[in-house]
Amino acid sequence: MRYRPLRSALVIACAGCVMLQDAAQGACPGDINGDLRVDAIDLSILLANWNGTSTGDLDADGFVDGADLTVLISLWGQTCPPPQPTTEIRLACFPLAAAPYASFVQTFIAGTTVTIAVDPGLTSIQVDTTADFFVVAARTTAQWGANDLLTDVRGTAQPITFASGGISANRFTVTGGQTLSGDGGLSVGRGYDLVIDMDRNGRFSLGDLIDGGDDRAGLWISRDPTATGPLAVTTLSSYTAVGATAGFTLARLWYPTNIASMASCPLVVISHGNGHQYTWYDYLGTHLASWGYIVISHQNNTVPGIETSSTTTLQHTNAIIAQQATVASGAINGKIDASRISWIGHSRGGEGIVRGYDRIFDGTFTPTGYGLSNIKFLCPISPTDFLGVNSANPHAANFMLLWGAADGDVSGTPTSSVAWSFDLAERSVGFRNTVYVHGADHNDFNCCGTNDFVGPTGTAILNAGAQAVAKAFILAGIKYHIEGETAMKEFMWRPSSTLRPTGVVATTTIVKELVPPASASVKSIDNFQTQTSTTLSSCGGIVTSTVANLSEALSRDTDATYTWSTANPHNGSSRATASDTGRMIAWNWNSAQNMQWAVPVSLGDVSAMDFIEVRVGQGTRHPNTVTLNGGATFSIVLRDAAGIEVRVSSSAQGEAVNRPYQRTGDGTGTGWQNELRTIRLRLRDFQSGGTGINLGQIVAVRIEVGGTAGSATGRFILDDLQFTKE
Repeated sequence: MRYRPLRSALVIACAGCVMLQDAAQGACPGDINGDLRVDAIDLSILLANWNGTSTGDLDADGFVDGADLTVLISLWGQTCPPPQPTTEIRLACFPLAAAPYASFVQTFIAGTTVTIAVDPGLTSIQVDTTADFFVVAARTTAQWGANDLLTDVRGTAQPITFASGGISANRFTVTGGQTLSGDGGLSVGRGYDLVIDMDRNGRFSLGDLIDGGDDRAGLWISRDPTATGPLAVTTLSSYTAVGATAGFTLARLWYPTNIASMASCPLVVISHGNGHQYTWYDYLGTHLASWGYIVISHQNNTVPGIETSSTTTLQHTNAIIAQQATVASGAINGKIDASRISWIGHSRGGEGIVRGYDRIFDGTFTPTGYGLSNIKFLCPISPTDFLGVNSANPHAANFMLLWGAADGDVSGTPTSSVAWSFDLAERSVGFRNTVYVHGADHNDFNCCGTNDFVGPTGTAILNAGAQAVAKAFILAGIKYHIEGETAMKEFMWRPSSTLRPTGVVATTTIVKELVPPASASVKSIDNFQTQTSTTLSSCGGIVTSTVANLSEALSRDTDATYTWSTANPHNGSSRATASDTGRMIAWNWNSAQNMQWAVPVSLGDVSAMDFIEVRVGQGTRHPNTVTLNGGATFSIVLRDAAGIEVRVSSSAQGEAVNRPYQRTGDGTGTGWQNELRTIRLRLRDFQSGGTGINLGQIVAVRIEVGGTAGSATGRFILDDLQFTKE
């Protein structure tokens, strides 16, 4: 909760607080000094400002005069009720059929239904009260301070009446929500703030509720990120990069046709894979250029290996910056923003961009015209791992892995870590996310490579399906990391059932992981990297469990086959080579079981955090996974120092932990490598319905399975149990 500035407000410091009293609209406007009484002090202030135009203007006519004195005398001796603070809460949501009944989110695809929800138990609203709901153009905190007038973009506010029955009875469909514009120019969408005007005075004033009162929009209407952007695109079929390795000097260029009228454009560099061509990525180059980027795709020296691949990426990045005055007859001269560079690489080119970043990091390559800090985003597509942990290392770069589960080349086979990609992501210590796509093969992400699909009949999504995913998620990643469009982050973790780009077919399964970097916005309970005993967490808390076959170890399949074996508890894991350090836990259950982590006092105050989250996947080909034969669910329980426990189901976000892609090979059975997804539960959900849990004193976190808590049987792989801030 917070006090908000009002038009003509008088701000008065009092006993360590700040009170705001509106001279024209307050509950008793004669209280000029804000001490909640109308008395001689107020009279003296009014007389001192006689004939003025602000302080003491009680009737809001623009002057301090006899009329104001009359108002003050009429209220003499009155005691004012204390002002209620405005409340900053989440309102926009995706409705759920069961508790917590609403998944509070920010981003909606244009044309979809928008819902808001209010939990009476977490606000001061009264049942049967009617208020006005406003959708207004997003404002910054400073803009709200300067202008409290509520102007609804739909033309008129929407009356809503609060009912008994908790949050499930107080969900409201936003009238006209399907017609809210997502046109933000070169932004993928447009932001709005949501206000419930409790006193119905048409202004954002004390006692009102707001979603987006800070610099974050409360609601973001996104255009389809698979769709072409607003700009026409010019393509230069090829140019020659001066200084690139002989035989690998050609590159293709895409840029906005009206670039002459633009200030500058971030640079995107695409590096193809072995046996591929630089001309095979028109779909991606055109797409990104239509959204305001200068994009090149270059010849890549992949045959000798990853080192030479990284060299050509580094050389071509140097060259386009140095040659901008002559390439395309100088059309892009002065228009490259070399402080904001994204590298995208496919296959060996994917590992090559990671190696190129590592070379700059290690100081073995010195670029010209840019530096390490200018590379804002790395996106390897189905990358190899020839070089291993010391050389194929993204360090703290913003990192997104895009990979197809039906890949017949970089396949994830347990027989060779060269064909793994998840391990590159696990090495990242920066912001990272993964997008794992069922039914996509290696060459679906370019135009012309051979079909190497390996997977169940009928699951192939082909070039069109895979490229729609690539366009949507690469654009979202670039807009988030390069442009700071925070609403794009939700594409990186929300299940497709609640947020799916329109151009991505609804039957396409996309498994998403999101791992924020270690910072003040993360309170890690267990990352399984230290304290290797299963009874002690990495944060030093006691861990107890009743689950079966609990194993904490390197996240690596050790017997070169995906056939289930009790001797290989991390069967199906392809996330750590023998030289890596990434550890996870694995366990299974056939009845109501649990695993509990004690939370040290130093980490127990999570009142400023937004989520409790964990990365979790099903163990491939395990008998329990086979028996379950579908999505798996579980619950997370929080306990506070007073012993209050609250349980929220993992299905609160609308989707279970998916079963592994049903691919065969590399042993007996069905199911491919372990695929993890991030489950994020909003901490507010644990307070829903007035549970009384104290988020300032959390002492334990428990994951429950079986019984009423989740699926009756299953096997889980888990990592990164933590509290995070949005």
